[in-house]
Amino acid sequence: MMANTANKTRTCPHCGFKAELFSLRVLARAETSQDAVRIIQQLKEGEAERRPGVRFKRFKV
Repeated sequence: MMANTANKTRTCPHCGFKAELFSLRVLARAETSQDAVRIIQQLKEGEAERRPGVRFKRFKV
Protein backbone atom coordinates (compact mmCIF):
# COMPACT_ATOMS: atom_id res chain seq x y z
CA MET A 1 0.00 0.00 0.00
CA MET A 2 1.38 3.37 -0.97
CA ALA A 3 0.68 6.15 1.52
CA ASN A 4 1.70 9.68 2.39
CA THR A 5 3.44 9.78 5.77
CA ALA A 6 1.65 13.02 6.61
CA ASN A 7 -1.57 11.02 7.02
CA LYS A 8 -2.56 8.85 9.99
CA THR A 9 -4.70 6.35 8.08
CA ARG A 10 -5.08 5.00 4.55
CA THR A 11 -8.08 3.24 3.03
CA CYS A 12 -7.52 0.50 0.46
CA PRO A 13 -9.19 1.51 -2.82
CA HIS A 14 -9.92 -2.14 -3.63
CA CYS A 15 -11.39 -3.61 -0.44
CA GLY A 16 -12.08 -0.56 1.73
CA PHE A 17 -9.81 -1.74 4.59
CA LYS A 18 -8.72 1.23 6.71
CA ALA A 19 -5.13 0.88 7.95
CA GLU A 20 -3.53 2.95 10.67
CA LEU A 21 -0.21 3.91 9.12
CA PHE A 22 1.80 4.05 12.34
CA SER A 23 1.24 0.30 12.78
CA LEU A 24 2.44 -0.69 9.30
CA ARG A 25 5.99 -1.71 8.38
CA VAL A 26 7.67 0.65 5.91
CA LEU A 27 9.25 -1.33 3.08
CA ALA A 28 10.58 1.64 1.11
CA ARG A 29 10.36 5.40 0.75
CA ALA A 30 10.04 7.41 -2.47
CA GLU A 31 10.25 11.06 -3.42
CA THR A 32 7.61 10.91 -6.17
CA SER A 33 4.53 8.81 -6.84
CA GLN A 34 6.16 7.46 -10.01
CA ASP A 35 9.13 6.24 -7.97
CA ALA A 36 6.72 4.65 -5.49
CA VAL A 37 4.93 2.76 -8.28
CA ARG A 38 8.27 1.44 -9.57
CA ILE A 39 9.25 0.29 -6.08
CA ILE A 40 5.89 -1.44 -5.57
CA GLN A 41 6.25 -3.25 -8.91
CA GLN A 42 9.74 -4.43 -7.98
CA LEU A 43 8.50 -5.70 -4.62
CA LYS A 44 5.60 -7.53 -6.29
CA GLU A 45 7.92 -9.10 -8.89
CA GLY A 46 10.19 -10.33 -6.09
CA GLU A 47 7.21 -11.82 -4.25
CA ALA A 48 6.00 -13.53 -7.44
CA GLU A 49 9.44 -15.12 -7.86
CA ARG A 50 9.30 -16.46 -4.31
CA ARG A 51 5.71 -17.71 -4.70
CA PRO A 52 5.18 -19.24 -8.17
CA GLY A 53 1.62 -18.93 -9.43
CA VAL A 54 0.96 -15.66 -7.59
CA ARG A 55 -0.05 -12.94 -10.04
CA PHE A 56 0.00 -9.20 -9.39
CA LYS A 57 -1.50 -6.39 -11.40
CA ARG A 58 1.08 -4.16 -13.12
CA PHE A 59 0.58 -0.40 -13.07
CA LYS A 60 1.56 2.06 -15.76
CA VAL A 61 4.20 4.53 -14.65
